[in-house]
Amino acid sequence: MDSFDRVFAALEKQSVDRPPVFPQIGDHAGIIHGLTYNIMYEDAAKAAEAHLKALDLYGYDIATIQVEPSWPVAEACGAQVAYPPDKNPWITNYLVEREEDVEKLEVPDFMATKSSRVMIEGTRILAEKADVPVAAFMTGPLTFGLQLMPYKAVIKRIVSNPEFIHQLVSKSVSVIKAYIKMMKEAGASILVICEHDNQMIAPKYVKEFSINYMSSILKVYKYNILHMCGKITPHLRVSADYLKKLKGLSTINIGPYINIAETQELFDHKLGIAGNIDHIRLLPSGTPQQIETAVHAAIRSSGGDPSFMIAPGCEITSDTPIENVKAFVHAVETY
Repeated sequence: MDSFDRVFAALEKQSVDRPPVFPQIGDHAGIIHGLTYNIMYEDAAKAAEAHLKALDLYGYDIATIQVEPSWPVAEACGAQVAYPPDKNPWITNYLVEREEDVEKLEVPDFMATKSSRVMIEGTRILAEKADVPVAAFMTGPLTFGLQLMPYKAVIKRIVSNPEFIHQLVSKSVSVIKAYIKMMKEAGASILVICEHDNQMIAPKYVKEFSINYMSSILKVYKYNILHMCGKITPHLRVSADYLKKLKGLSTINIGPYINIAETQELFDHKLGIAGNIDHIRLLPSGTPQQIETAVHAAIRSSGGDPSFMIAPGCEITSDTPIENVKAFVHAVETY
């Protein structure tokens, strides 16, 4: 099987020759090829070339122009973002500082902002040249809201003013849908919805402020992966019945704190699982042998489920050694 056959078969819960490798490589691709962080958001051709080189070096199954897209999309909406050469970007001024500022949030022209234009143009280049499926990454309804307004302000209002949070999240969904549609037109065939900040709220709020807003987003792509990292076992237990009923959701990406087999049972094997290799300690600091052992353990834990994908808990960091990423990718072949 080639990567297209393997990935789409897994997403359809059909037989595969081995688990697909879904590595979530973003800035790492540029750093190992001599680019600075800022170039990955300023030059689509250079960013795409770095990813094509990384794909050739490692041989994984799903490529993307960037794993963390919230900065460019927030910037397109009117937030101010710093793009230093030596570290990841960060938001310096939020679009929504006060509740009345939510009226400023409208669907922007993504091609008018350099960073979001790079995401779209870079995806187009990858779709034309990569020999694997290309994924579009975008933060989910709640997480994108947390990129538009300071975290503490949003989390306080979940309790004190939930009507405002619904307004913020609802308007966020309009932006998300417009952006992912442009990424689809550019050639992305899989959507990865990053709701990594669900871990910051109580499990009882996940359905109201995240899951209830997913349905319209899931209609844009045929294949959708929901990324939820952190210590979210309580969140999954509360949300499992709702998540497994979401039409269009194929797979849940989990991190190292979550048990693969238990999560499969939680979802009655109706959703695929991608995970759960430790990207914080093991991949950057472990040995290739330790990484291979962890990948083999994850495959065993999956029980041979054809929808299982090997994936890190979140983005592979830029300082992860090349030999460790190679071990991570190729361990599926030595199982």
